[in-house]
Amino acid sequence: MNSAPELDGQWAVVTGASKGIGLGIAESLFAAGANVVLVARGADDLALRAREFEATAYPGQQVVTKCADAGDPDSLTALFDRLEQELPSLNIYVANAGFGIITPLLDITLDEWNRQLAVNLTGTFLGVQWAARSMTKGDASANHAILVVSSIRAVGARAGRLTYSATKSALNQLVRVAAVELADHGIRVNALSPGITATPMALENNPDVYAEMTASVPLGRSGTPHDMGAAARYLCSQTAQFVTGANLVVDGGESLY
Repeated sequence: MNSAPELDGQWAVVTGASKGIGLGIAESLFAAGANVVLVARGADDLALRAREFEATAYPGQQVVTKCADAGDPDSLTALFDRLEQELPSLNIYVANAGFGIITPLLDITLDEWNRQLAVNLTGTFLGVQWAARSMTKGDASANHAILVVSSIRAVGARAGRLTYSATKSALNQLVRVAAVELADHGIRVNALSPGITATPMALENNPDVYAEMTASVPLGRSGTPHDMGAAARYLCSQTAQFVTGANLVVDGGESLY
């Protein structure tokens, strides 16, 4: 008799899930049997992804889409209000939505600074807080995992990445403190730190930077959304039931230099 998939019956919410790393993570969790809520701003992209997921679903497995803007507190509040009403439980929350712009320090505008903080840091904080509140209402013996997608830029120093690096560095500490506070509730909180990854944002917006950074990776290639999804699946599953407050670096050795 075949055993049930690893995350069978569990519910996972992934932000920024219509493309790139978020999509890779959602695909990995779905392949492991989780019911997945795909969250992003674009309804058309979400509908396309939902059809793709449904084509590979296990019997009874569900995929749900929700439009929300991680940089808008009101949008996140409305999202979690809907999730509270519609989901039987929340087992896994992946705070992936985020973006970066390469701008020299002397040219950063206050608007650019505030926009990146709103999405990368404030949006992640609010999502983690809402998810944790929901999880504390669930079965204390169930798998409850929160994953924050950070970056190796949180600890490295590269020109033009000041705002992005600052937000990701703050996320690393958010994960550590949240892991301590939520441990009594049986909620694990971890970070995933990708290096250069072949995402639409990297390939289309900054192809020259992508090529330059990929050339410096010791393993000889960039990461893929699948690489990040495999790492996320581990951190969000019961296999990592004794792992919290960790920051898993998945970068092919890029940050070793």
